[in-house]
Amino acid sequence: MNQADRAVTLTIVLSWLLFAVYYVEVGTLSSPWFLGFSLVYMWIPGIVALVLARREGLRLQIWSRPNRWWLLALLLPVLFALASIVASLPLDTYVGLAQVREAIAARTGAEGAGLPEWALWTALIVQGLLAGATINLLFALGEELMWRGYLWERTRELGFWPASLYIGVVWGAWHAPLVYFLGYNYPEHRFLGVFFMVVFTVLLTPWMLYLREKGGAVAVPALFHGTLNAVAGLPLLVFAGSADPLARTNDLLVGLTGLGGFVVLALSNLYLRRLRPPERPLEDESRPS
Repeated sequence: MNQADRAVTLTIVLSWLLFAVYYVEVGTLSSPWFLGFSLVYMWIPGIVALVLARREGLRLQIWSRPNRWWLLALLLPVLFALASIVASLPLDTYVGLAQVREAIAARTGAEGAGLPEWALWTALIVQGLLAGATINLLFALGEELMWRGYLWERTRELGFWPASLYIGVVWGAWHAPLVYFLGYNYPEHRFLGVFFMVVFTVLLTPWMLYLREKGGAVAVPALFHGTLNAVAGLPLLVFAGSADPLARTNDLLVGLTGLGGFVVLALSNLYLRRLRPPERPLEDESRPS
């Protein structure tokens, strides 16, 4: 077992043990305890990465001077989320921000609910950007220290795209108990949801590794990850099948984690392949010419 596989095994064992305790004692996404649990769960990979890196003398570049790649990491998740709405239009009925207006009306009265659609979208996106760059960044950094930090350093020799596949698969598999037992992201299709989650993380990882490379630090994909977590739910607000979050009928179809989002991410990876083409294998110099 190589260093990457050992790190993955240790991370999954510790994470799933924590999940087992939470599931037995609490067992639901709606509990007020879930926020604290998720913070610890997301930081187990980071703690494992930091301990192993220190033991092995591996330097994890956590921070770098902010540059244009930080801005791309902040804005790209918003672009993906909005594009997934367009890609999901053939898959469900678009209802706009009706349920957002109802929530505003319930809290502030009809006057607040009368805001134009563009103003509501602006407020939601700005809120997501602020969350992504603050509290969500701190949460996501725990994961990124492992997935785009330690594991990337230990799988570089595989090449960019094979390493992306490896990291994407183990990252998705790490979510498996959350999806299957709690219905995380896929409340109506928990078994299939495990596989959809792996597809989702595999499609995301190339862009996150690319940002890690260009931005020069683990904090850059952590910013992407934190913002993604903040805005990925936006597409679910505008489709009929998501009107009731507790009785969704479209969890495999719309949004970034559904088929619509997969189309967007797959197309974006085709573009990324042009920016970051696969490495050519070195020719065997010992072979006679």
